[in-house]
Amino acid sequence: MKQPIEKYVERVDELAQEVVNAWGLNTKAGSAPSFTPEFKALVDKACEYRTSKQIADNHREFNCLTEQEAVDEKRKREAFAIEYKHFHERREAAS
Repeated sequence: MKQPIEKYVERVDELAQEVVNAWGLNTKAGSAPSFTPEFKALVDKACEYRTSKQIADNHREFNCLTEQEAVDEKRKREAFAIEYKHFHERREAAS
């Protein structure tokens, strides 16, 4: 069932963690050579978002978040959500 992008954006932190966990577990199991280009792209987007969020959260804590950092975090959050949605829908269609 296709979900609107907003549903993915709402759960973006949880989804990014799931992707990073899957990458870590499969890498430890020796499955890294079989990662698809689509999964690698998803991992990259998850890591980019998580890094951006961490920077923004750290700067928020000290009241020094710049407008550019906030925009960058939002852009990377949405980019990851879109990438995840496409990846998830392709997997569902293939099964």
